[in-house]
Amino acid sequence: MRRVLALAAVLLLCASTAMADTQTLRFQPHWVPQAQFAGFYLAKEMGWYQDAGLELEILPHGAEHPAPATLARQEADVALLYLTQALELREQGVDVVNVAQLIQDSSLVLVSLAESGILVPEDLDGQRVSRWASFSLQPEALFRTYGVQPETVDQGATMAALRTGAVTAATATRYNELVELYLSGLDPDEIEVMPLEDHGVGLAEDGIYVLESTLRERPDAIRAFVEVSLRGWEHAFAHPDAAVDAVMDRVIRAGEPSNRAHQRLMLEALRPLYLEDGALRGPRLDRQDYQLAVSLMRNLGHLEWEPVPYEQFHQDLTQ
Repeated sequence: MRRVLALAAVLLLCASTAMADTQTLRFQPHWVPQAQFAGFYLAKEMGWYQDAGLELEILPHGAEHPAPATLARQEADVALLYLTQALELREQGVDVVNVAQLIQDSSLVLVSLAESGILVPEDLDGQRVSRWASFSLQPEALFRTYGVQPETVDQGATMAALRTGAVTAATATRYNELVELYLSGLDPDEIEVMPLEDHGVGLAEDGIYVLESTLRERPDAIRAFVEVSLRGWEHAFAHPDAAVDAVMDRVIRAGEPSNRAHQRLMLEALRPLYLEDGALRGPRLDRQDYQLAVSLMRNLGHLEWEPVPYEQFHQDLTQ
């Protein structure tokens, strides 16, 4: 009996120690549940964050939960942000740090119906073009670079304005809105795609960000989050069916109007943005990408100065 009680005490002590060693992290994705976050969903479902000593809480996400504001208010410990969003936070005095860059190139394109004859940026002059107010910088940079003056209007959450002819061109990401157009019945030869990356105004997109204070106080937890998340993305592209299963679980729980075919196509469209020769392109933020973003934002009046040196803005935790 004494041996049984002693063993029970040891097991209880071990369990208590393990719980004490587990750190809770609150993670804020920056849009509605979809394949854009498949690597995080899958890593959590596989139990890998927990294995690394993390209790990861994936916060509700969507338009009503803006990631920049959530991180700035310290309601999240980690957030997924575009590079431009992070630089705007720095301008506002919020000390964000990039700890991993996931998408190195811009996925943004301007898309038009082939019948409209929009083939080069100069063709946009005087045309009605929709863009998201929160992601207007890159289209603005394109217009200024080519000296065109389209009529710009705010773009909603769908591509209905383009399909109905209310606008001549619309902003889209390769992995979401462009996929939506194909699923609506349009063939690739019925659409003209103008990648912003091809015209010198493509900027790095999804990156993992934390506050300087969080990185200083919890470096091991943030490093573990980054390493597990990268593993999750590798696994997602190697096992797309499992990844889409994890995505659809989140989509259904959130009541999002999507389906498995859409999410599978989205994941495949993300593949070239994440992988090169079968390996992840991240997690380092390229110095030139940082400087290009600062330069474009300053030229367009979105920044008054370079917020911080590159070495302070980006910390590669995987080295």
